[in-house]
Amino acid sequence: MDVETFVDGLFGAASRLAATLPGYEARPVQTLMARQVVESAQAMGTLLVEAPTGTGKTLAYLLPLLTLGRKVIVSTATKALQDQIMNKDLTLVRQAAQQPFSAAALKGRANYLCLYRYRTMHEAGFPVPEREKAWAARLEAWAATTETGERDEFRDMPEGLTLWAGIHAGGDFCPGRKCGDYVACHLNRARERARAVNLVVVNHHLFFADLAVKEGGFGEILPEYDAVVFDEAHRIPDVATRFFAIEISNYKLRDLIRDTRREFEEAGGGDDALMAALVGMEEAAFRLRNAFPLEDQRTALTPEHLQQEPGHAIHAVEWAVHALRETLEPHRPRSVGLANCGRRADEMQEATSRIRALNDPARVYWFETRNRGIFLSAAPLETGPVLRELLHPRTKTAIFASATLTSSSGPEGFDFFLEQMGLEVAQVTLSRLPAVFDYATRSLLYLPRHLPDPADPGFGAAVLAELVALLTVSNGRALCLFTSFRMLEQVREGLEGRIPYRVLTQGEATKGALLDAFKQETSSVLLGVSSFWEGVDAPGETLSMVVVDRLPFASPGEPMVAARQRWLTVSGRNAFREMSLPQAILTLKQGLGRLLRTTADRGVMVVLDPRLTGKWYGRFFLEGLPDAPVTHELEAVRRFFA
Repeated sequence: MDVETFVDGLFGAASRLAATLPGYEARPVQTLMARQVVESAQAMGTLLVEAPTGTGKTLAYLLPLLTLGRKVIVSTATKALQDQIMNKDLTLVRQAAQQPFSAAALKGRANYLCLYRYRTMHEAGFPVPEREKAWAARLEAWAATTETGERDEFRDMPEGLTLWAGIHAGGDFCPGRKCGDYVACHLNRARERARAVNLVVVNHHLFFADLAVKEGGFGEILPEYDAVVFDEAHRIPDVATRFFAIEISNYKLRDLIRDTRREFEEAGGGDDALMAALVGMEEAAFRLRNAFPLEDQRTALTPEHLQQEPGHAIHAVEWAVHALRETLEPHRPRSVGLANCGRRADEMQEATSRIRALNDPARVYWFETRNRGIFLSAAPLETGPVLRELLHPRTKTAIFASATLTSSSGPEGFDFFLEQMGLEVAQVTLSRLPAVFDYATRSLLYLPRHLPDPADPGFGAAVLAELVALLTVSNGRALCLFTSFRMLEQVREGLEGRIPYRVLTQGEATKGALLDAFKQETSSVLLGVSSFWEGVDAPGETLSMVVVDRLPFASPGEPMVAARQRWLTVSGRNAFREMSLPQAILTLKQGLGRLLRTTADRGVMVVLDPRLTGKWYGRFFLEGLPDAPVTHELEAVRRFFA
């Protein structure tokens, strides 16, 4: 097959895509990416492609792969992109494809109603919190009629609903094929639909869950596939770190206690020793939470902790789980539910003993306190070895696509991502596609030199003063990104009464609600941290300026960051150059990438951290950023907006 002719037939001036879209103009960058995807599919190879915003990358991989008749898995980082592909992109692909195809979305377990748990709860008449009784009535009517059992059918259902937590199909609660509702199971039916279609859209976490199941000798989550596309591929290392971590928490203990008590009572009860073991578990869970700080924090778990009350509390949990296993053992055959609780107790004791041992040099140990929760975790120090063993041998054709995969413009730009993914240069095809938008004429990069160093006590006040001046010049219309909630709060309080624009702040509403308000009110200003550095798509005048307060270096106090830095240093490597710097560059690219979303957009990118121009490593950040004109003068920003 001639690849160029094939791709031209899909994306050229005489293609069905051109006939479908009025005023269609072929995008050279999109056509180039499509050609690389086809070549990788033909060679059954691995492609890493950095596709800038505006490439149209979803169409560039979906249209050729489906036209080739491949069975495709697309894995995304977010449900939002899953929904966009299913509800928007596929409409166009169906019109332009050379042949019909079928598609299905498969989401994580917690997105589906569990018939077994719902029936058990409903029959037992467990009390529902007063504030959720209206939802209980709606869920009851829905459960009787739904064909998919998907939570997203309730678009207005609030996050963290206690009622949903008790009836979803989470893996901890699932008895698998032994369940009496297995045939009618909504999750099982969704998987059956996925096996029958040409395209399955999942998220990264579910994809890794499938890898773990296959490693155990099963294959019951995802169907066999010819090609897998990882969209938002830059998120994979973080997802893999979380997925392959070992974790215990007082919430998991609480869930196991509740479910065991419920299943035991439903089976007829009759064992005081088991009930006493459950009381012992409750006491151990309470002691575990109180052994750690009450305020929210995330800190390394050390041998010193284990010699004090935290270690004693972990040991108490281990013994309490052991007592539950011993007393539960003779009751496991009484019901599928009790057998499942026994399996969970087995897994919990193993996790607790492995965390208490602190003896795996390939893992990082930490604890995190959040409100009434305590979470203990042992995460892999490196994701590369895990992915090299579990992921790459199981993929025929693999496409890793993202707007941010490289930390520099040179040939070594992919090195950081390659190491995280456990890949060698010789194994893959690397592609950095050219920018789609004209940053040279439609944007400006403002780097003020007069602000103090971020470590200076006066940095916060200087940032606030500079922001007031900038927002006045831009008439609002700005997304302001911060590296800490402390700075965000300082700016939010300082802006009150000093600018005539509405200020929207992360935390005062859901991310979706804030973005909707930001888009609707053109002059508004949006303040955010963490998740707002990516996933914000607000084309048009409403987002005319992106401001970053400081270079987004990961906090050295983060247990994972500190452990990886130590590991690199002990290995004789430069932790700053090989980890801290490239990670910060990728994060900054993500943040500033919120500015131009269409060819009609224009605006200003601002970085208030003087280290970008005053430190030796600043040039590496600049190399990774779009080719925009640079100014150090506020007057140039004023002229740009004028």
